[in-house]
Amino acid sequence: MYDENALDIIREIINVGIGEAASSLSNLVNTRVIIRIPDIQILHVSEIHEYLQKEVPSIGVYISQNFKDVVKGKTILFYTRECCVSLLNAIYGQTAKTSSLTESGIATLNEIGNIIMVSCMAEISNMIEGKIFFDLPQVTVEISEKYFQNLIKELGESGKAIAVKNEIRIKDTDIKGYLFILMSFEDLNAVIEMLMKKMKQPEE
Repeated sequence: MYDENALDIIREIINVGIGEAASSLSNLVNTRVIIRIPDIQILHVSEIHEYLQKEVPSIGVYISQNFKDVVKGKTILFYTRECCVSLLNAIYGQTAKTSSLTESGIATLNEIGNIIMVSCMAEISNMIEGKIFFDLPQVTVEISEKYFQNLIKELGESGKAIAVKNEIRIKDTDIKGYLFILMSFEDLNAVIEMLMKKMKQPEE
């Protein structure tokens, strides 16, 4: 139901937010970080699980964060366990190689997820000129495919998701991940309408 113009606006805003996240991550890990966005889609909540199963046929790690105020919803960042380990090894370097997710590694993923999710939502809130408040992010190492279903069920049957495929490049290492921005049908429509009006306003 969303035309290409609406998707283009969403892509533009998300790309700006991702650019801010890459800059912040570069400062955090003291090396250049590049984040590419090869694909963005708007999905019905019932399509998310199938989308993820098709893209990533293995369980992994979820970093989730609730947001509220002018709009309400949840952001979820997903990586496979293998991608998480590769990401951490790229950050830690050869001297601290790991083959598993340690407590310090999970804390690092939490910080990375917080930067990426907040950067994207902050850009949206700036564009619609409304405040958004964030809960602390939570990292969960998935042990069952039901976990993702539990994360999204509170959206209800009419919920929507902006699905953002992303690729992080650190020190010649590429890590594929997926960001989901979950909102009610009404909130997402309101955001898109406000963004489209903002984009159409003539520059002063």
